[in-house]
Amino acid sequence: MANIGISRFKDFTKYSEGILVSRPSKRQVRTVYLDVAGHRKKYYLKQAGPQPVREILKAWRRYQRPCSEVARELLIIQLFRDHGIPVMNPVAWGERKGFGWSMGGFMLVEEVVGREFVEVYRLALPHIRRRLMWVYGELLGTLHQTGIDSKVHPRDLICISEDYGSFRTCLVVIDRERGQTHLVDLSVQDRGKRLAEIWVKGSFTLGRASLRELFVFLSSYCAACDMKRARRVWCRDLVHRIMARAAKILDQDRRFSALRLDFKEKYGVCQKGRVIDGKGKEKITSLEENLR
Repeated sequence: MANIGISRFKDFTKYSEGILVSRPSKRQVRTVYLDVAGHRKKYYLKQAGPQPVREILKAWRRYQRPCSEVARELLIIQLFRDHGIPVMNPVAWGERKGFGWSMGGFMLVEEVVGREFVEVYRLALPHIRRRLMWVYGELLGTLHQTGIDSKVHPRDLICISEDYGSFRTCLVVIDRERGQTHLVDLSVQDRGKRLAEIWVKGSFTLGRASLRELFVFLSSYCAACDMKRARRVWCRDLVHRIMARAAKILDQDRRFSALRLDFKEKYGVCQKGRVIDGKGKEKITSLEENLR
């Protein structure tokens, strides 16, 4: 790293070379290329500034110790690893604190070699799309059943193989900046809320999946939770909660107003959680029946 001018903590946090690949609303992430054992490898340098006061106050109000962005991501990555979930590999990190307050830090992450899940899905044939939805649902079901509460959006996945038999053979999770750093007990309401938010927001990156793909996703999710056959009422309740939460998001968040008509026609979801015609109710009932 000294060959590219990085040898001290300040060099990591002030590094301005490479390509800036993060979105404006996120912390800075830059590409770094290093010669390792005779091979040129790509890394991502995540740079964090001083911890916002609001985050510290929020933690104190919950009687929790403030956790910086760097520390949180490391803890979440370790949580994934402890439970056998393929996740990105950090190779260096550091943080500077003053009176317990994070003044800045960094994390250097090894590139996950593969293709973005979103890209693979968009270019795939229908039967491959269904397999991708199956492994995606299996991943989220495994996370929630384990007690890992960390949202994994489609853009957070890298496909490392075309073996879509299981998420462990083909997917690696990246960017774990948000989520709980410990295991939690997720209720069916919690799960419905998380899945609805991922579903609606994912529509901007994946596009609107077919009703069949949605069924495959939910079926895989329930199977991973060991609920598909054992508790049919649980599966039906989950569908209702997902639809209700999706309707609430579409109704209240103007960013998703363009999706309202499409969600109503394709999935039977309308504003305020009401299904206003028989066709829409038939779509939701079809999902419930297939999961029973």
